[in-house]
Amino acid sequence: MPTAYIYWAFRLLNGCDSMGWRARAGESGFFDKAGKAAADSNGRIISLQQVSKRLGDVQVLNDINLEVGQGECIVLVGRNGSGKSTLLRVLAGMLRPDAGSLYKPGQGRIMYALDGLPRLPFTPREYLWEMGRIRGMRPEILRQRIGELSELLFVGTALDQNLPHLSKGTLQKVNLIQALLPGPDGLLLLDEPLSGLDVPAQEAIVALLRQWKQEGSQIITACHEPLLIERLADQVIVLQKGTVLRRWSQEDLQQAGQPAVSIQSVMEGLEQSVIDALLVDQPGIIACHRGKVRQDDGREVWDWMVSRSSADRIIGIILAAGGSIVSVQPEESRLNMEGLMEGRHPGEPMNTEAAEHLSSISAAGGGLQ
Repeated sequence: MPTAYIYWAFRLLNGCDSMGWRARAGESGFFDKAGKAAADSNGRIISLQQVSKRLGDVQVLNDINLEVGQGECIVLVGRNGSGKSTLLRVLAGMLRPDAGSLYKPGQGRIMYALDGLPRLPFTPREYLWEMGRIRGMRPEILRQRIGELSELLFVGTALDQNLPHLSKGTLQKVNLIQALLPGPDGLLLLDEPLSGLDVPAQEAIVALLRQWKQEGSQIITACHEPLLIERLADQVIVLQKGTVLRRWSQEDLQQAGQPAVSIQSVMEGLEQSVIDALLVDQPGIIACHRGKVRQDDGREVWDWMVSRSSADRIIGIILAAGGSIVSVQPEESRLNMEGLMEGRHPGEPMNTEAAEHLSSISAAGGGLQ
C-alpha cells in the first residue's frame, strides 16, 4: 500500500500538527504533567480572541471570539459560506489566522473529521489501519478500536470493500471512525458529523460523544441536526458571513422544550397498583394510559409519553418490572433550526412556511449546511 499517500491524507484530515497541538501566534501551551489539557485561570482550555481570516478577496472570519472549557461542547450553526468549516480548520491548525489570538494546548490529541471523506483507493480497514499507525497507536489497540467503532456504527462487510464503491453514509462512518480512533481526552473537531448517517448510527455517535464529553473531551462541531444540539450542546454559536450573529446557552436551548418519546409496552400480569407504584410517579413521565388491545395476541398495550432524557431510564424500569417494549417512537425536535440560523431564539415557534421548507428538504434527502 502507498503509505505516503495515506500520510498526506492524514495531514489533510487532521491538520499540519498531526501528532499534537502546536502554538500559533500569541499562543502558549498549558498541559499538566499527566498530559491532560490544563485550563487557564478563567477555566478555559481553548480560547479565540478577535480571530480573523481572509481567503483570497473574501473575509471568511471576522473578529471571532470563542472559549471552550473542560468537557464542553460548542455547536456552530449557519448557512453555507458562514465560516463554520474555516473556523474548524483554524482550530485544527490547518489555517493560520490573519489577526487575533488563538490559545490551545501545546501538546495532546486533536481529532478532526472533515465534511466528507475523499474516495481514496483503499478499503476502510486499510485506510483506518494506516491512519492509526501514523498516529502511533499500538497494533493490538488499533485493531480493537477499529473493530469496536465499526460495530458501533454498523459498518459490517463494508469494512473490506473499496472506499470508492461505498455510499455517502458509509463513507461518513469511516470518516468518523478515523477521527475517533485515539479515544477520548483531547479536542474533537467535527464538520457535519451526522450528515448522511442512518438513524441508528446517528444515535450511536451522539451517545458516544456524550460519553466522551462526560470524560472531559472538548467537542467543537458544525452541524444542522437538532439531535446533536439537544443532546450535547453547552453553547450554540450562530455564524453569518464570517461573524458571530448570536450565542445561545444551554438554558436558551432548553426553553425550546425537550422532545418527548412515545413508548408502547405490554405490562402483562401486573396489577394496576403495582404499575402505579413502579412507574406512574417516576420523574420524566409526562403521561401514561392503557391503550388498545393488540390484535395479534390480545394483550393490552400501555402508552407512555416521557421526556427524551428519561426514556432510557423508563424503558429500563418497564423491563425490570416484567413488562416488554412494543415500540419506541421519538417526537420531532422542537428546535426551530431555520429560525436559529437567522439569529432567532431557539424556542421561537416555527412558522408554517419554514416548516414546509424543512419538510421539502427532508423529503429530498438534503440538509442545511
